[in-house]
Amino acid sequence: MNFFDQQKSARRRTALLVLYFLLATLAVIASLNLVAWLISSAEPLPLWWRSPGARWLTLAIVLVIACGSLHKAWQLREQAGGLPGLLGAEPVGPRPAHPGQRRLRQVVEEISIAAGTGVPRLYVLSEEHAINAFVTGLGPARASLVVTAGALNALTRDELQGVVAHEFSHILNGDMRLNLRLIALLAGLLAVARLGLYLCDTDHRQRRLGATVLLGLPLVLAGYGGLFCGRLIRAGIARQRERLADASAVQFTRNPGGLAGALIKIQHHGGSYLRGPYAEDVSHMGFAETLSLRWRGWLATHPTPQQRLAALGPDWPARSRARTAPARKPTAAPSTRVGALNGVNLGYAHTLVESIPAGLRHALTTVEGAECVLYTLALGSLEPPPALRAGRRATLVSEVRALGTRLRLPLLDMALPTLRALEESRRRVIVEQLRALTGRQADKDLLCWALAALAERDLAPSPRPPLPLPTIRRLGAVAGEIQVLFSALAWASTSARGGALATFLNTTRGLLPPGRLLLTPDRCRAPRLDAALRRLNRLLPVLKAPLIDCAADLVLWDGQIQVAEAELMRVLCALLECPMPPLFSRAEGTGNSSGSW
Repeated sequence: MNFFDQQKSARRRTALLVLYFLLATLAVIASLNLVAWLISSAEPLPLWWRSPGARWLTLAIVLVIACGSLHKAWQLREQAGGLPGLLGAEPVGPRPAHPGQRRLRQVVEEISIAAGTGVPRLYVLSEEHAINAFVTGLGPARASLVVTAGALNALTRDELQGVVAHEFSHILNGDMRLNLRLIALLAGLLAVARLGLYLCDTDHRQRRLGATVLLGLPLVLAGYGGLFCGRLIRAGIARQRERLADASAVQFTRNPGGLAGALIKIQHHGGSYLRGPYAEDVSHMGFAETLSLRWRGWLATHPTPQQRLAALGPDWPARSRARTAPARKPTAAPSTRVGALNGVNLGYAHTLVESIPAGLRHALTTVEGAECVLYTLALGSLEPPPALRAGRRATLVSEVRALGTRLRLPLLDMALPTLRALEESRRRVIVEQLRALTGRQADKDLLCWALAALAERDLAPSPRPPLPLPTIRRLGAVAGEIQVLFSALAWASTSARGGALATFLNTTRGLLPPGRLLLTPDRCRAPRLDAALRRLNRLLPVLKAPLIDCAADLVLWDGQIQVAEAELMRVLCALLECPMPPLFSRAEGTGNSSGSW
């Protein structure tokens, strides 16, 4: 499954969703106008549509729907805790005491490193004893994973890994933003029905019973009719995405037994229905159904557990565990690895985490330790300031530098959740100190600057700037930015002008127009590179694929893969919202040599 194709498909589904929602809104408006015409007008229906009464009624309905959607969107905003805050979910800290939460954090960190994404914020619904989970957020860098207490208590590590891999598929396939929009749009249609119910509440309107019921009953019927259509649309979209997420989870982990075991426990033991008041709102987001449905065949947002088990293999409905899966054939282009997980990457990520000393892993869960590691990564080989040359901090600096380049990005991924939980004022101080350190190192070590830029984006004070909209539809519109990026990469690969020029010309042929030559090092330094990446992030996702492929060709051009080059490419991909797994085959570039880093 191609990351860029999935992003394109997500935008297409969003456009269809808006179209279907507009059609449902038009149906509600038409039905209420028809009722108003039958009750109050003796003129022909075509004349009614051109009358002031029809226009005012239409405007009022649109305002009610818009207010309902905007109110729900306001409740889901990130500054108020988003959907986890609305549900009353409890955050999971960097050093949780509960063994199930510790296991969850370990599994999520491994899959995050394997996927090349940042570690999402973790939450637990402590009052929900059923087995369920969902992800929410506006993009991979702002994702939150919510898991029920029942899932933590009932699932084994393999089963929890299957559930988490399923949810990561939604992150990588661009489903989260679509799911939040579904909640807001359906809330608008529900607002019409709720207004009708309010008008029909006879307990408080005995004196005006006839008039209010006459006005409220059509609103109830039209609102719930539109809501029913909206739920049909939601169910159709969600079922398709759930099947894809199941297939991706098996592909990621190469262990269908974990996913199957979780489904079997849902089917026969814990169930998946939530008890909270928002179970219906998140029904299309959960790992499994969140509530019982009367017309399940039409409104179900998930295939049944039996259907999902059958999709894993013909023998799965009859047995609970298996440990085999067909190997996934590697794809040709490096960009096809963006947003993709597999068992090899997952195993490598597990090895990386295990290679980190226990003392350093423990320090990453403390504010002082995580902050010290962050500053060490930003400094690179430079002499640390006096504050980092004494006591425990000096030991941490030595431990981090002894681990080498390949663990820089995993260490950053593990340090950020600890720092992200700090107060905004403290995060602001860390960002300022990080900028000061980056200014010393930016022109000497591009990887250090890129790591610091990634950390700065993740620790940005609230409210965070909105994600850039993909508004640039031609690579020619960003030729200057591509020139800056590839010049910086070429100089990072070799300090010799002849080697940098040859690398640049050979890997950008066909990507840049004639006349765009290698820039001198002083013209592709950190400030210009940062501005270039911000603009390149506005490219359509499908146009980012050739950038990544050509960047891989540049790294592989000399036939020698340096760990620093590989990690630099991964960090730049993360800054472009294109998470790249840690393993990358040489055979996937233009060169013919084999191997991986």
